[in-house]
Amino acid sequence: MATTVTIPTYTGAAAGNVITSASIAASGTSSSTTALDFSANFEGQIHVLNTPGGSVAATRGLKVQVFRRYGSSPTTGQSALLTYTLPSATASTAESLDFFLPTGKYAITLTNLDGTNAIVAEVTSDTVTNVSTT
Repeated sequence: MATTVTIPTYTGAAAGNVITSASIAASGTSSSTTALDFSANFEGQIHVLNTPGGSVAATRGLKVQVFRRYGSSPTTGQSALLTYTLPSATASTAESLDFFLPTGKYAITLTNLDGTNAIVAEVTSDTVTNVSTT
C-alpha cells in the first residue's frame, strides 16, 4: 500500500509585518495599514503581542477585532468576524494571542481598553501557502 504524505508550505514573516510594534494611547485604536490578503494562501496565522505599560487601570485590556473584506474591491465588513480581548492583567508583562484565518481577505483593529495608560502592541501574520501531496 502506497503512503500519501501531505506537506504544508509555511512562510514566517518579520515580526510586526501587519501592525508594527508601537504605543497605543489610552483608549486609542490602531488598525492594520495594509489589508491582510490570504486569498492565494491555504491559511493565515496571526500573532498579537501586547505589553501593558508600567501601570494598568481597572479598565485595562486590548481588544482585537478581525473584519472580513469581501467583494472584488474589496469592502471591509461592518461587523467584526472575530473579537478577542487580552486582559492586560499585569503591568509591563507581555501577553499574546494566536489565531488562524482561512483563505480570504481581512483587516485587524486593536483597541486599548485602558482609559488611563498606553500599551505597546504589534500584529504579525505568517502563511501556509499551499498543501501538496506526494
